[in-house]
Amino acid sequence: MGTISTAKLAGISLILGPVITVVCYFIQQLVIFADVEWGNAASWAAAAADQGPAMGATSIIVPLSLMMLVYGILFIANEIRGNGNGDALARYSVPLILIGMTGFVLSSGNFVAATVFPEPAAAAEAVFLAAAGMNGIGGIFFSLGFTAIFFAMASREEYNSMLANIAALVAVLAFVLSIIGFASTELGELMTQLVGVTYIVHTIYAVYIGRGLLTRE
Repeated sequence: MGTISTAKLAGISLILGPVITVVCYFIQQLVIFADVEWGNAASWAAAAADQGPAMGATSIIVPLSLMMLVYGILFIANEIRGNGNGDALARYSVPLILIGMTGFVLSSGNFVAATVFPEPAAAAEAVFLAAAGMNGIGGIFFSLGFTAIFFAMASREEYNSMLANIAALVAVLAFVLSIIGFASTELGELMTQLVGVTYIVHTIYAVYIGRGLLTRE
């Protein structure tokens, strides 16, 4: 393992990271929080406590798998920076993605804390609400960062320009949906489901890119 190349490690990360993340995301949305009252923090906190082991496990796994995805994306951004087309957008994407990643890590920690310590209920609800805010703003920054890096990749043939443009447009859609879902409790559930669909599209593209990196000499 100590002799693995950076390209192959990035490739493995781009294949496994988003797949694991999407699986955990849908476990949370379709299983753990399947029956929550969307605008009620108490309902969310209670559902998390009821599904404690699953919530704790997925909340720990998600930031780890996202780190794998981010490592792979930053590897690509580093290849593009200072090397012709896409340089500016690749540079712009990095702080956005890192800020988004920070939001997800902090929210995951709070989700675990609220799940493991459900009493007093008012405190758990407050922590869960704060975690939801971190998660929401993190998703907005993440989507904008991926919009930038995908458009940067679209300017380079080695990343399949057509697929990169599709991924970038889907990231724009995810950005808009994330803002609407964050700002509206009435539309939050629908927007979250639609954002999940965009994650599937991005996972497919990430796996495609990851496989390409694995074949490099």
